[in-house]
Amino acid sequence: MKRFFYHFLAISALLLLTNCKKIEAPNAEAAKIFGQWTYKYNTGGFSGAGGSTRFAEGSTVEFTENGHFNVYEGSSAVSSMKFKIEMKESIYSLDLSPALVYTNGDYEVYQVVGNELFISDNHYDGYSYCFEKI
Repeated sequence: MKRFFYHFLAISALLLLTNCKKIEAPNAEAAKIFGQWTYKYNTGGFSGAGGSTRFAEGSTVEFTENGHFNVYEGSSAVSSMKFKIEMKESIYSLDLSPALVYTNGDYEVYQVVGNELFISDNHYDGYSYCFEKI
């Protein structure tokens, strides 16, 4: 019984430590995404005029150093996803761009300019989303 208890304790500690570990950003520019952001607007789509309903007006997003992408409407969490940051090819630049890579393999490129965050789904008729740092 003691052996089972020690194995259980060791596995629990391992799981706890691996779930709390910080993700690495490839460079200082890429690390600027961490924190909370308020949704402002979106552009793109087939017409180029935006129209995505992915984020509600007034919603906020949070990117944690532990690799969680949380979306809030008011004080209620509406979604949470795991991510890591990698440099990926982008349709917007000849250089590699920082990207949010999700556990299903999809990714979105992003750029932080001043106090604004731009996230793009990297498709020619896709959407780009603008957020402001809180």
